[in-house]
Amino acid sequence: MSSPSQLSPWFPAGPSPIRQFEIGPLRNLVYLVIDHHSRQALWVDPQTDLTPPQQFLDQTGIQLSGVLLTHTHPDHTAGLKDLVARHLKIPIYLHELDAHRLDRSRFGSHLHYLEDGHHLQLGKLFIQAFHTPGHSAGALSFRIQDCLLTGDTLFIRDCGRTDLPTGSTEQMFKTLQRYKTMDPHLQIFPGHHYREEYWSTLDEELRASPPLQCHTVAELEALP
Repeated sequence: MSSPSQLSPWFPAGPSPIRQFEIGPLRNLVYLVIDHHSRQALWVDPQTDLTPPQQFLDQTGIQLSGVLLTHTHPDHTAGLKDLVARHLKIPIYLHELDAHRLDRSRFGSHLHYLEDGHHLQLGKLFIQAFHTPGHSAGALSFRIQDCLLTGDTLFIRDCGRTDLPTGSTEQMFKTLQRYKTMDPHLQIFPGHHYREEYWSTLDEELRASPPLQCHTVAELEALP
């Protein structure tokens, strides 16, 4: 696994790099990002129950090489303690503005900070980090080929709440405007299964998502 870099990514063709798992009462969507060439994976937002993703890794022989955090609210980091106990030297990649919620005495040596535009290389697969604050000050979205993992920032036909500590409606509005500039063919994979669908496309969300229809911060604040 290489260190974060600013190199231009190359997205190779091949099997889907995303494996999705719904875990826990809050319907968290947990992901494995997989490079099928090197048979390495990154675990995204580990929930308390590690069993389904770990069973997949065990059954396929794919090696876990790191953890990606879209943000550090407890329902997205509850499995870190056990995951680090199982994989003692595993790196955890996140934005520094969200590191304050993690126990530095337990995780400090594992933490690696990503800034907007950083890329991680996993085998032949490139993962691009976007700083997408609004739900949390250090929220990140991750692009992998034509997939975009949005955590709790962008849901299917909704966006994350902004009334929690370090949340900001103003920052959320700016982030939503940024999503509008991205490739509309991107597949959107959110952090929770709140709708019937498990994923969407940015093009569909641009047409149907009320937050993405807002033209001002005031309009976004007025949404139910």
